[in-house]
Amino acid sequence: MVVSLFVSIAVARYLGPEDFGLYHYVLSIVALVSVITNLGLHSLAKRELVEHPEQRDTILGTCFVLNLFAGLIAYAAMLWIVSVVSDSSLTLGLFALLGGGLLLGPLKCIEVWFQSQVRSDLSFWASSLSLSLFAAAKVAAIFLQADLLGFAYIFLCELVVLTGLQVFLYRRHFGRLLAWRPERRLAMDYLKQAWPLLLSGLAVTVYMKIDQVMLGAMLGDVAVGQYSVAVRISSIWYFVPTLLATSLFPAILNARKQSGQLYTSRLQHYFDLNAGLAYLVCLPLSLAAPWIIALLFGADYAAAAPILTIHAWSSIFVFLGVARGQYLLAEKMFKFAFACALAGAITNIGMNFVLIPRFGGLGAAIATLVSYAISAVLSSVFLSSPHAVFKRQLLSLLVPRLLLSRGK
Repeated sequence: MVVSLFVSIAVARYLGPEDFGLYHYVLSIVALVSVITNLGLHSLAKRELVEHPEQRDTILGTCFVLNLFAGLIAYAAMLWIVSVVSDSSLTLGLFALLGGGLLLGPLKCIEVWFQSQVRSDLSFWASSLSLSLFAAAKVAAIFLQADLLGFAYIFLCELVVLTGLQVFLYRRHFGRLLAWRPERRLAMDYLKQAWPLLLSGLAVTVYMKIDQVMLGAMLGDVAVGQYSVAVRISSIWYFVPTLLATSLFPAILNARKQSGQLYTSRLQHYFDLNAGLAYLVCLPLSLAAPWIIALLFGADYAAAAPILTIHAWSSIFVFLGVARGQYLLAEKMFKFAFACALAGAITNIGMNFVLIPRFGGLGAAIATLVSYAISAVLSSVFLSSPHAVFKRQLLSLLVPRLLLSRGK
């Protein structure tokens, strides 16, 4: 991630705010489309694989086929819409290349299997190798003065290599992909169960990406470029709660089977851990934002500093939101998860309409912070649960004080 960050900084400085903004504007729209192609199946599949690993080939085969059809339809529809609404060959080319990952999406179920078996080390090796190779490729592209489409080609090639490495590691450690067997009955059952997860995932992606889309539509690519570098610094740390969830989710599920008291205790520790790490991220970023932006990106991106100061505090709610998401998944509260994500999306869109014209990227950062807080924490007030999740989230926000008291 450190290598990726510094390469992104070099690319941002090379492309400038306008081209860098267009690049991330397209990526934000592709991210919204990719959630639809996922169909909400990955979270559901991970839970099923943890509980029924002996059904691996059937579960993975069913998810692969469903995601394949969704990816093909979504990719074709996206390119058709772009060709109708835009006469720019550059924009169409960016969508074609950056959206190519939609066609590789069905094979992401391999990573879901790795996570369910707590074998994230396999994903780590695949990601590290592909990241290292293509970090070098991006640096070379800068020296060769490549255009924007050149970087889009590199992005697509990186996804292809990463997916190929995951296929190779799965084949080496677990078996052949040809052994996957889709089942029609299971597919229908999964689609019935997963639709709240699909809508929830779409709503989450909306309130995490819509700010860049709306900035691009209302203020142009330069505003997106300024905002994107701030978000890049702030959100690079979001892999931390994802890794914790990947590693700890099986343990939390097992605790739920063993003892209610053990389950509740692990949940509190899990929330505390996420909140404590979030404070370690957001405090330094917020306080040092002007120096960080000036040092890393230069004077062209000076407007990103106040955006980073505000956006950094979103980390607390992202970390706690990921943690609570694991709890909702364990309890199969899919509809509640969707309602929370929808509330966050509506809040973000509404506040963006009001704040972006007046404050630009800073207004988008404020809207994001408020929407994250509502979706991830404040919405827990309405969660009817014997485990008092809202109370535990509030306690975790006091985790520095709690750690000091425990130390005494």
